[in-house]
Amino acid sequence: MTVVNTEKPSVGAIIGGVIAGSTVNSLVLIPHKIGAPKILNHMAGISSSLSQDEFKTVNKAIENTLQTSGLDKKGVSIIKATEQNADEIAKIMTKEINSKPILRKLPEDIKKICGEVLGGMFNDGKNACYTFGAKKVILPDKLSLAGFHELGHAFNHNLSTAGKILQKSRPFMLLAAPVSLIALFKTKKSEEPKSVTGKVTKFIKENAGKLTFAAFLPVLAEEGLATLRGNSFARKALSPELAKKAAKTNALGFATYLGLAALSSLGVYLGVKVKDKITDRSIAKRAMTTSSRQILNP
Repeated sequence: MTVVNTEKPSVGAIIGGVIAGSTVNSLVLIPHKIGAPKILNHMAGISSSLSQDEFKTVNKAIENTLQTSGLDKKGVSIIKATEQNADEIAKIMTKEINSKPILRKLPEDIKKICGEVLGGMFNDGKNACYTFGAKKVILPDKLSLAGFHELGHAFNHNLSTAGKILQKSRPFMLLAAPVSLIALFKTKKSEEPKSVTGKVTKFIKENAGKLTFAAFLPVLAEEGLATLRGNSFARKALSPELAKKAAKTNALGFATYLGLAALSSLGVYLGVKVKDKITDRSIAKRAMTTSSRQILNP
């Protein structure tokens, strides 16, 4: 007699599997959480190693690039992030949050707090950025060499059709979260799904790692393009030695995005494998129990 396995994992196995899979996913991301701040510190160290004359040269070159690239005519400007203008930076970041449709409906107090937190990062020299809403390059002195990369973002936004398309595609990165959730909560079934929803969720589960990386591709492409443009700006405006330092700074910044994409993909992949391992054991145990009963009670 042929016994068809239609068993499902127990609720406990599903819960345990999801928890274990989520834990594995989180653990895989630990190297990025530890490494990213160290990379940013290294980037800051490169700019901090500049002599006073080199520092002035870099800042002058960034201002000149703003003009020679035509970005100034598009309304782009550079603002230095310091402790003295912390309130101004916070207001710019709050305005930037308001420019995002997905964030616009947040309570005003929350947006203000977020603007102050983000502004604090720039004032502390922990990051630099280009704001799409205000068209400002926010640049702390500790990351002066990163200015060329941020001008690359500004160029993508204002003077490049391909760059603008990639920037508008960056929110696709948010799809990595639902992909992870679907992959972890989707339970394997012995029979093929018949509904469209079932087929789609099965595809997501089986390709969760690849789909997670794919969600990061627009961000990686746009960051890469900004890096290439920034390196080109630096080569035209700086000495070969300083241009190399700018390129190294840009490469380190890009590495943080690439590392996040790679580890997120790996984390989801391994998390799903661990979850399936646990639920598969539950299915096998239940199937064995059912088979024994059918044999004893034909």
